[in-house]
Amino acid sequence: YVDVEGRPGTEHLFLVNNQGTRYINCAGRPLTYFRDFANDVRDRTETAMTQTHCLTVCRLALEAQARAIRL
Repeated sequence: YVDVEGRPGTEHLFLVNNQGTRYINCAGRPLTYFRDFANDVRDRTETAMTQTHCLTVCRLALEAQARAIRL
């Protein structure tokens, strides 16, 4: 919710890769992810993300937690 260059508002999207950084102003664009996710749970569909993606993310999070070193 913060633009380090100081643009007003909170609906900022930054796409960053090895080719550079791209800014997209998302003001006025609908946020559909959480609605789609809730529908996926209710309807057993894969609109927001695939089950494979979800399980992979969960596995990676558990592996990272298991390897973490408490400071």
